[in-house]
Amino acid sequence: MKQRSFRKNLALVALAAVAMGVLIFVLLLFSARTFDIYMRESPDGYTDVTAQIKDPAIVEMVSAEKKGDNWVVTFRALQPGETEVDIAFSHRGEAYGELKDCYHTSMYVTKVGTILEPGNKDFNGFYILCGGLSAYFLLSGIYLFLQYRRRRKTDFFTYDTVLNLGLSMFLFVHGALFLGLLLFCVVYPDEAVGRLLFLALEYAMTVIVLALLPAVLMLAGALAVSNVWLIRHEGARKTNLLALLLACLLVGGVGVCVIMGVVNTQLFAFDPASVAVSCVRTGISVLFVYFAAMLVATQYCCVIAARRKPALPQDYVLILGCAIKKDGTLYPLLKGRADRAIAFYRQQKEAGEQAPVLVPSGGQGGDEVIAEGEAVRRYLLSKGIPETDILPETASKNTLENMRCSKALIEAEKRDAKVIFSTTNYHVFRSGILAHDAGLKADGIASKTRWYFWPNAQIREFVGLLVRGWKLHAVLLVLMLAFSLVFSNLGLILDRLISM
Repeated sequence: MKQRSFRKNLALVALAAVAMGVLIFVLLLFSARTFDIYMRESPDGYTDVTAQIKDPAIVEMVSAEKKGDNWVVTFRALQPGETEVDIAFSHRGEAYGELKDCYHTSMYVTKVGTILEPGNKDFNGFYILCGGLSAYFLLSGIYLFLQYRRRRKTDFFTYDTVLNLGLSMFLFVHGALFLGLLLFCVVYPDEAVGRLLFLALEYAMTVIVLALLPAVLMLAGALAVSNVWLIRHEGARKTNLLALLLACLLVGGVGVCVIMGVVNTQLFAFDPASVAVSCVRTGISVLFVYFAAMLVATQYCCVIAARRKPALPQDYVLILGCAIKKDGTLYPLLKGRADRAIAFYRQQKEAGEQAPVLVPSGGQGGDEVIAEGEAVRRYLLSKGIPETDILPETASKNTLENMRCSKALIEAEKRDAKVIFSTTNYHVFRSGILAHDAGLKADGIASKTRWYFWPNAQIREFVGLLVRGWKLHAVLLVLMLAFSLVFSNLGLILDRLISM
C-alpha cells in the first residue's frame, strides 16, 4: 500500500463519502418505491389480508405473505399524493368466530415516486442506509488504520501518524453505531420503524459518551491525583495545572452531555428550542468523542515512541537540553536525559562497536549562568566520557533549534550520519516530529521521569501537538459536526420535507 500524507488520505475518505452517498441515495430511491407493513401474526393464525385504500390512484397493495412470525404487506407507489390505508387481517377465534385485526396508516408518495409513512417517519431502505454507512465508516477506518501502521514502520515521527490513528478510531465508533442499527433492522424488521431509528440517531453519540463515563471518571481521578502530587513537589505553576484542567473538562463535558440528554423537548418538533437542544447535545458529544479519540491516539503514539529501541551502531547521540540550576548544574530532568545517552554510549562500546559522539544541545537562557549544552558537557566529562567523544551545541533556544543546530554540526563532520536523540519519555514523540521538521532523520531514546510528573507532561505534549495541527482539526470538526447534526435531526428534516 502506497504511503500518503494525511491530507491525501482525508481527500480520499471525502471522495469515498461522496461516492457512497450517491450510491446510497440511488439505492434508496429504488427501495423506497415500495413500502412494507409488518403485522405480528395472531395466535389463531391469519386467514386473509385485505387493504382498503382511500385513493387507489396513489398506491396499490401488491402482496401479503407470512415471513416468520410476521405478515408482510407490500404496497407500490403509483403517483404522487397522500392517501389513508386500512389493512384488515382476518382470523377465526375459538369463542368469537370470525375476527379482524386492523392496521390504519397514511402513505405519502413523493414526486420521485418513493413512499413514506408520515406517522412513523418510515420508509423502505433503512437497512440500505445503515448498511451503507456502516460499510463506509468501517472500511474508511480500516484504511486509515493501515496507513497508520505503514507510517509507524517507515516514517513514525510525523503528526500524520496521530491523525491517521485518531480519525480511524473516530470512524470505527461511527461504524459500530450504524452496524448496530443495521443488525437491529435485520433481526427486528417489524420494530425498526423510522421514528425509533431516528431517535436512536439523535441520541447515539450522547449514549456513546455516557458509555465512556466509568473510564472518564477513572481517568479524571488519576489525573487529579497525579496533579496534586505534582503541585506538592513542583509548585502551583500554570503549566503544572494542565492535568487538573483536563480532568475538569472531562467531567464537565460528560456532565453537560447528561444534562442535555435529559432536557425535556418535543421530539421531531421544528421549534427553535427542540432544534437547539438537539444540535447542542449532538455537537458537544461529537466534540467530546473526537478529542477523546485524538487524546488516546496521541498518548498511544507517545508511549510507543518512548519504548523504541534504535539499532546499533549509531554515529551520534543528541542530548536535548532543558533548564539548568542557578549554579550551572543539572536538574534531575536533564540529568536523566544525559544518563540515558551515557547508557547507550556504553552499551554500544560493550557491543564491540565504535563509541558514538554525544551532542549535548541547548543555548543559554536569560536566567542561566552558562549554556545548557556546556552544562551537560561538564556533566559528561564528570562521568568519564572523553572530550573527543563530545560535540557540544550551545546556540539553540528550543527543541526545533536543538535539532537544526545539531544537524549543522553533525553534517559538518559527517554526511549521512546515523543519529538518535535522548530526551524524557513523554517528549520523545514530539521531539521526533521536530527532528523531521528540521530535516534530521533521527530515532529517539527515552529517560524516565517521576510518575506524578508524567501525566501533566503528556497533556502538555497533547496540547502542543493539537495546536500544531489546528487547521486540519478545524476542517475535520466542521465535517464531522455537519454530518452528525444532519443525521441527529434526520427525522425532523424528513418531516419538514414531507410538509413542504
